[in-house]
Amino acid sequence: MTSPHVVFYRSMNLGHAGSPDRATLEAALSAAGAASVTSFQTNGTVLFEADDPVGVVETASRTLKSAAGYSEAAVVRNLGLLIDVLDSNPFDGHEDSRTYRKTFTFFDGGKPIGLKLPWTNKRDDVDIVGLREGLALSVIRKAKSNAGSPTAEIERLTGVPATTRTLGTIERLVKAAGRG
Repeated sequence: MTSPHVVFYRSMNLGHAGSPDRATLEAALSAAGAASVTSFQTNGTVLFEADDPVGVVETASRTLKSAAGYSEAAVVRNLGLLIDVLDSNPFDGHEDSRTYRKTFTFFDGGKPIGLKLPWTNKRDDVDIVGLREGLALSVIRKAKSNAGSPTAEIERLTGVPATTRTLGTIERLVKAAGRG
């Protein structure tokens, strides 16, 4: 039996140059074997079901490259993981008056992250407060017009591409899936 999964595409902005439009994105995943494909927002977050979710996304990537020139990384996670993380209240006790956003950063592989948590970057605008395999939970701050970048921090630490979504996006995604 298939279970709901989410693919998080890196640097996707539906309908903009170098990214597919919603119809192309959903059709590529469906043609690759996904069911119940629903693009969520415009940032390359897609809910779907498949027996082999990683294989579906890898197959769809060829269509996205030829149809829209899109060739960035894509990270697949089971919806259940997101629900478990949300249920654990991972940001509890880690935010203060300087908090701008709470984020989920997804990545696959790379160098192990051997940090003592919570960890704060040198610019004091990103705190990594939790780590799971392929997932970093962060609190970011914004000084003037520049917000911290957990994506940049995770890419620097692991050496692999990453993509970040806000807590609000993950909460709305889980709710839209009928699970929140």
